[in-house]
Amino acid sequence: MQTRRRPLMLASMLLGALSLIGCSGCSKKSDPPSGQVPESSAKSAAPADPGELNLLIFPDYIDEKIVKAFEEQTKARVRLTRYDSTEEMESKLAYAGADSQYDVVIMASQVLPRMVRRGLVGALDHAKIPNLKNLEARFSGPGFDDGNKHGVPYQWGTVGVVYNKKKLPNLEPSWSMLLDPQKLAGTFVLLDEQRDMLGAVLKYKGFSSNTSKESEIREAGRVLKEVKKQAKCLGFKGGVGALEDVKAGSVDMAVVWNGDAQKAIQADKERLAFVIPKEGSVIWVDVMTIAAKAPNPELAHKFINHVLTPEGGAQLSMYTKYASPNAAAQQKLPDEDRTNTLIYPTKEVSDRLEHHRDLGEAARVFDEVWTDVKSQ
Repeated sequence: MQTRRRPLMLASMLLGALSLIGCSGCSKKSDPPSGQVPESSAKSAAPADPGELNLLIFPDYIDEKIVKAFEEQTKARVRLTRYDSTEEMESKLAYAGADSQYDVVIMASQVLPRMVRRGLVGALDHAKIPNLKNLEARFSGPGFDDGNKHGVPYQWGTVGVVYNKKKLPNLEPSWSMLLDPQKLAGTFVLLDEQRDMLGAVLKYKGFSSNTSKESEIREAGRVLKEVKKQAKCLGFKGGVGALEDVKAGSVDMAVVWNGDAQKAIQADKERLAFVIPKEGSVIWVDVMTIAAKAPNPELAHKFINHVLTPEGGAQLSMYTKYASPNAAAQQKLPDEDRTNTLIYPTKEVSDRLEHHRDLGEAARVFDEVWTDVKSQ
């Protein structure tokens, strides 16, 4: 099974190249006037199929029961298009006319500001999403997308280390077990995802995972390049590949996303465990958005509202094993999920976690450093 989280590397540089390729031999699409945000409408889109919702989403990131329930309620069809990386998602929306193919797009929250600036995501009509009231305050206030102006939280999670507790019974919960050549606890693989892996290293060094200081970003890269040289480091892998290595006994530990770890631990509680290192880690949030030229914006709003029902939100999190931002849905979760600190970290752990933010100009440095790390 594929994970919903796949590498988000080289976003800025890749997209720059895609823009040049996509515009060769075609008329240039003008950006919206400064300060203006495109509304989610079908004014310039091809005629919509009134009975079809087009959803662009990570693989294996929604329960079919949720989709079928929506189809039964609305008599509409749901067509899923899956993408493996943020780069792929952005390129699908970036080509001329492509943003009129999709209605709802699930994306990482830190990508959303860039998508809005590029005119690819439209503003939401809150009057059509009454279930916004079910969101936790921290996911709906002015501090989150200016009060959910363009995105509604879908799922959230964090990053830590899954390990074989039979081989490493006395593991110190520190990133040094993977990042300090003098303290490596066992064989391991690192997470092949730019923001999460560099963010973890930055937290280990005592920096913000959203730092804009070039010296700190490059120091994180230096740490990774040094640890890559060690015999116990077996390289970088995506979340599922890393988990499979730990499960198979090929490595003793791996950096992974907590939801993926939870699924693995459920299947092998005697051998596997997960820890968020004491220096802290990152929090990612994925959001539901509506493409600026969505063919069916009315149906898109209905779908978002459907996911935000207590039942829909609970079903989603029971399937993905990631945390729900939906307070009403949390009350419908089974006790083993709602009280699971691997899914919902304690306040003590949460205080050490940092939300991903839009990097702005610093994204270029993150891209350069990550490329350098992976190419060494």
